[in-house]
Amino acid sequence: PFIFPAVRINREYFGDGTMRQIAPLSPALHLGADRMMVVTTGRQVSDPARIRTHSYPTLAQIAGHALNSIFLDGMHVDIERVQRINRTVRLIPEEMRNAEGERLREVKILVMSPSQPIERIAARFLNDLPRTIRFLLRGIGAMNRRGSNLASYLLFERSFCGALIDLGYRDTMERRTEVRDFFNGT
Repeated sequence: PFIFPAVRINREYFGDGTMRQIAPLSPALHLGADRMMVVTTGRQVSDPARIRTHSYPTLAQIAGHALNSIFLDGMHVDIERVQRINRTVRLIPEEMRNAEGERLREVKILVMSPSQPIERIAARFLNDLPRTIRFLLRGIGAMNRRGSNLASYLLFERSFCGALIDLGYRDTMERRTEVRDFFNGT
């Protein structure tokens, strides 16, 4: 919201909803969704590998981490919450799920996340950024691999977007049977 302005639609302005969306799956659930396909930009790693470093994090690394906390952590927490509730609902006998007007239901969820870290892909395309942006990012340490996470939020260059589209296509094709089954309701 500090970089990209809100857009006027009819008489209202709309900005990035993730700033206030602590539970991003909640609106779909409240509207009665019983299945959701969630596409994330963060990798679903159960045990992330720690990278040993001997230098203090740059401002770009800290900013990238903060942006991930704002935009990705809420989604991951919400996905885990739905999965945990699904496990609990499965433990409740069917006849008790609808007791006292409360309809408890399992919500099928398919999470699609990139097989490669987005920041590593971004690092390959940092030189495609406009010169003034590169100059500013260099000053805070975002023009190297360790700072590329922040730059990935600003890279809208055709080459980077194309690489992301290609990755999304490959990842989806890798899971095409699972995706097809999800949409066919099996």
